[in-house]
Amino acid sequence: MKIIFGLGNPGQQYKDNRHNIGYRVLEELANIRGAKLKRSFKLSAYLGEDNIYDKKVLLVKPRTFMNNSGLCVRKVFDKYKPDISDILIIYDDADLALGNIRFRERGSCAGHRGMSSVQSVLRTDEINRLRIGIGTPVCGELSDYVLSDFNHSEKELLDSTIDKSAAACMDWIEQGINFVMSKYNRRGGNSG
Repeated sequence: MKIIFGLGNPGQQYKDNRHNIGYRVLEELANIRGAKLKRSFKLSAYLGEDNIYDKKVLLVKPRTFMNNSGLCVRKVFDKYKPDISDILIIYDDADLALGNIRFRERGSCAGHRGMSSVQSVLRTDEINRLRIGIGTPVCGELSDYVLSDFNHSEKELLDSTIDKSAAACMDWIEQGINFVMSKYNRRGGNSG
């Protein structure tokens, strides 16, 4: 089984925030696959199941808020007991320009509290992740920036980034982490 987690904050007020791009990619992946995301109170998430490339895939949208994402990840791990190499965490990265994406198979959380929470509960930094660029704030606090909405002028690039990221997740399911790192981590991250 492959499990993909899209990180974000639940609630209508956060829906279009930069911090919720992980949610948006997961929702797009569910949409193109026709997988319905259903609420699981026990796992503190919305879950969708699908078979992709003859592999069972679980799509998970945690409802524990970004900074406590690990709580949901732990519950899902306890129930499904996947290999750590069979999970992918999708989240925003303010160090990447909007339109750029990067896969990694290990490393620090680089200050991202959602990823920090996941690494803390899983007790490892060897976790496949897809970091999606949301742009860097010109001024002001990073916390205010990530909780701000994308502006109108970013919409076209945002939509294409979400589409590209969902396609990249499909490649990860079929081909694995080394393939997607080679394909999408080129300069600019605009392959695909």
